[in-house]
Amino acid sequence: MKNDYWMVSIILAISLFVGPLGIASGQDLPVIKGKKAVATVNDEPITLEEFKREIASLHQGMAGEQKVEKKKNSELLRRLINARLLIQEARRMGLDELKELKERVNVFSRVALRDELTERHVKGIKPDEKEVEKLYKESIKEFKIKSILFEKEENAKLMEKTLKEGKAFDETLRKFLVDKTGKGSEEGNYLKSKDLLPEIAVAISKMKSGTISPITQIKSGFTIFKLEDIRFPEDPDAKEKARMEALRQKQREAMIKYDKALRAKYTKINEPVLKSLDFESKEPGFDKLLKDNRVVAEIKGEKPITVGEFTEYMKQQLYHGVERAVEAKRLNKKKDKTIEEMLDKRVLRKEALLLGIDKTESYKSKVKEYEDSMIFGAFIQKAVTPDVKLKEEDLKGYYDGHIKEFTYPEMMKITSLAFGKRDDAEKAIVNLRKGTDFQWVKANAEGQVDKNTKGVLDFDGRLLTTKDLTEEVRKAVSGAKAGDFRLGESPQNHYYVLYIQEVVPSKPQPYTEAREKIAKKVYDDKLKKVVEEYADKLRAASDVKVYLKD
Repeated sequence: MKNDYWMVSIILAISLFVGPLGIASGQDLPVIKGKKAVATVNDEPITLEEFKREIASLHQGMAGEQKVEKKKNSELLRRLINARLLIQEARRMGLDELKELKERVNVFSRVALRDELTERHVKGIKPDEKEVEKLYKESIKEFKIKSILFEKEENAKLMEKTLKEGKAFDETLRKFLVDKTGKGSEEGNYLKSKDLLPEIAVAISKMKSGTISPITQIKSGFTIFKLEDIRFPEDPDAKEKARMEALRQKQREAMIKYDKALRAKYTKINEPVLKSLDFESKEPGFDKLLKDNRVVAEIKGEKPITVGEFTEYMKQQLYHGVERAVEAKRLNKKKDKTIEEMLDKRVLRKEALLLGIDKTESYKSKVKEYEDSMIFGAFIQKAVTPDVKLKEEDLKGYYDGHIKEFTYPEMMKITSLAFGKRDDAEKAIVNLRKGTDFQWVKANAEGQVDKNTKGVLDFDGRLLTTKDLTEEVRKAVSGAKAGDFRLGESPQNHYYVLYIQEVVPSKPQPYTEAREKIAKKVYDDKLKKVVEEYADKLRAASDVKVYLKD
């Protein structure tokens, strides 16, 4: 296991949160340091606010939560108390003084300070309703397209010539479909912008309803299509997404304007020095620039940004090294954007401090929670993980007892034909079971639906996991053997001839292949157990008072 404190989120989830939890309310709780407390751990309170925040965090993104038993509240509180005991022990051990930990907390505190300022500045901003409507209309817009695809451009040009001579599109389309010069369907389909090929989207952006496209080349050939209709079906979810996107746009615009105003208020860039810097030249070279104390930007009331600091910041952004960036001639182009980025961070922090945001309860709580999580992670790494040992017999025992978790699923290689009517699909199956060649049936059976029709499933002979098939298809192929033909049906009233070419039965995964996954699971279980045992010992020797009643 790597000594990485960022694993703490996972560890906290393992050691603190298991299962859905209810929210406590309506109880007479003591007020400690101005806040209601659900418990105290060696006189340090766990507030009702913290308790509810943990529940909200756990439930974030989960919908349809049912009311749960009150004992779940006690379980959460027990885990919160255990975490507090471990953090207190870690502080007694001096783990909060670790250099790496302090550096990470310092970085987080700076980011959190800027975030708090940003949240305060954009609070109350409302989206532009015209922009909401524009984004919404664009997201729900659907184009009804009737199209034909040609493999050869000469055939597409022949159809284009026929249309220019005044022939109706539908009549011409039918002719080229009947003689199998082109592929397509006489039925038009409604498609959203996101479902269109890029080439089609470009062509359709210049068209009006009722018009016919020029020949458009796509990856699979050449197409001509008619835009028959444009509609805007109502979609409440899309409306909400459009509103959120419009709000984000408005907030971004507000912050860009705010950043510029703060830079103008507090900073001054030394343009001659900035322009003179050549990060791509051999002279003076990157290393010498790192030691250059010339001022590249001034910040009112703050230390200026030197060439050396600026160069170091540039270097930190180069994930693939200075040499590669120099070779690619990318560094000098980044100078203006990089100095603005550095100044934005400085002025936002400066403004936040002037506004006293660092004194707010919201900011201090965020920093404390982050610091506690880092301390918790350090404690786990230093004091707990050395006691967690994995034995081969434990891993093999887990494998034997949970063999279903390590079983390869059944797979099938399926080829399909799609029909619009059940009778046509059943006729095709009868012929196939009599020995008719599948490709002949595919080329000649009547009533087939084009595979490009919206909602039609297309099985092209690739190996598929049966559990990932739709429920209707899964039922249709259940128990099938290689060479079988099955009839499948979809909710869209499409009927499928499913040719089962190959069946790969499910089988246990060899222990050697599953070992890594097993080791992680067993390790996590043991870690959780050791953490809880350690916390129980600390609790026995501590003063813990619980005020929350079930």
